[in-house]
Amino acid sequence: PTGLTMSGNYATPPPQSATQETTPGQSNGFVDGSYPCGSIFGIPLRVHKLFVAYIVIVSVLGFVQGGLEGDSELGFMLFLVNGPILFGTVLIHELGHCWATYRIGGMVEGILLWPLGGLAFIGHSGEAKEDLFVSVAGPLTHIPQMIVWVILLAASADGDATLNFSGAFFADLCRHAIVINLSLFLFNLFCPAYPLDGGRILVSCMLLCGVPVGTTANITVAVSAIFGLLIICLGAVYLNFLTIFVGGWVCNQAWQLYQIVRQGRLDLHPIFHKYANDERYSGSAGSAGNHGSISSALGGRV
Repeated sequence: PTGLTMSGNYATPPPQSATQETTPGQSNGFVDGSYPCGSIFGIPLRVHKLFVAYIVIVSVLGFVQGGLEGDSELGFMLFLVNGPILFGTVLIHELGHCWATYRIGGMVEGILLWPLGGLAFIGHSGEAKEDLFVSVAGPLTHIPQMIVWVILLAASADGDATLNFSGAFFADLCRHAIVINLSLFLFNLFCPAYPLDGGRILVSCMLLCGVPVGTTANITVAVSAIFGLLIICLGAVYLNFLTIFVGGWVCNQAWQLYQIVRQGRLDLHPIFHKYANDERYSGSAGSAGNHGSISSALGGRV
């Protein structure tokens, strides 16, 4: 899955994560069909029923494939990789966003795990620098996670910490966990598509560099649409339906932002609302923050 953060909320190929920004008591469609699953460090945790269905389907297919190939361990391996390991990896990623939010005096409403990754429902009154700090905190959690799995791999494989799958169950399990963490780290940090962490990082960096909020929104739409389509193509090439869904979701978010830009209502968008009417981010044209033309970011081909 993917890392996603939902900031004011944050929202991850597979693998995935994002952040969603929210306000106290605000309802969110993402929680529909999810069930409470206790709390961790006082943060309510919910699991979407489709996430459970995903684990069941992948595990069953693994047991079927293992039976056909005479590999009795394949189904169990896929269950562990797509269940507890993926669950724990994405959860730690979202906890990274939550920790960073607490550090800057923000609020955390909860974490949702769903088929496309994790969503941390957070909010804070900080500005672009704080947004950047919160966005980066999630992907950075994969570095210590990878270190732990590399140590376990080396200990179980007589010092062989390579990613060459050997057939040894625990060693290969460690290798799968390393690949998941490395993929999530690279995908969330360097894929500049909103609402993924990389998209939020891009927005924060542009604002910190003095790019007007209207221009920033235009660029975000264009970049997110392009990368969304690339993710869909990647999923189609490898027949990975979850990756296709991630790309479709990114394109959908880009379309929604495009509609908001056209209406001149960036003040309604969760990531741009705090900057829309702030003269410090509006650039030389006073209304650029609310009424930037999306055609300028797409070379006029809208």
